[in-house]
Amino acid sequence: MYNFYSKEEIAILREGGKRLEMIMRDLEDFVRVGTVVADIDKKALELIKSYEAEPATVGYQPRGASFPFPSAVCISINDGIAHGISTDNPRVIQSGDVVSADIVIKYKGLFVDTCRTWGIGRLSPKDQELIAAAREVTDNAIKAALPGNTVNDIGAAAERTAKEYGFQTVKELGGHGVGRKIHDKPFIPSFEGSGYNDSILEGMVLAIEPIINEGSWKMKNGGDGYLYVTADGKKSAQFEETVLITKDGPEILTKL
Repeated sequence: MYNFYSKEEIAILREGGKRLEMIMRDLEDFVRVGTVVADIDKKALELIKSYEAEPATVGYQPRGASFPFPSAVCISINDGIAHGISTDNPRVIQSGDVVSADIVIKYKGLFVDTCRTWGIGRLSPKDQELIAAAREVTDNAIKAALPGNTVNDIGAAAERTAKEYGFQTVKELGGHGVGRKIHDKPFIPSFEGSGYNDSILEGMVLAIEPIINEGSWKMKNGGDGYLYVTADGKKSAQFEETVLITKDGPEILTKL
């Protein structure tokens, strides 16, 4: 069963999405060369509270995890793909780092989810292209989220766009429903031929979040219990939006 939302709930999700986008913009201004990752987590927590929301990932323990996630923001750097713990992390941001920040907030009982990748300091042309391509991959994946299409159509659009730039989409991770739960049905693959064929229906709220890698799409455990990194050590980038499916197409809730 999928979750669908009342007009009142959709209004809350829209407002929550706007607040999350403002949190991300403020956090982007904070992150620079010399910033300590642990301080990014503290700042994210401060911002989330200032926008009258809750940090949804703090204390969240997904199936298979050996301990609850401690951080308000997942910070994944360079070869980090996703789910990096930022709490008490002493790593210092360097010029040339590719930093992905993923935040889920709970606003008035409902969840919204977004990720941004930022290039810090002086980037190589290849890293600039990776980040720009990641943005386009997500935008094209969202455009495929039309009533009557399937989640496989979203994945196919993501993979096709990534390959046009010579990059690969991560296959082990994907998007998901969001709203009443942090992770809800349906699962949204980031490649074609995944075997997932759930129909996209008006009223769904989806977190669309393809991840692209500079090299191989394969990943491995990053060692902190949550972080995944690229198997070949090359860089990764991601953008994620919470999207409402309307009769006229996808409406991005996490953009102003």
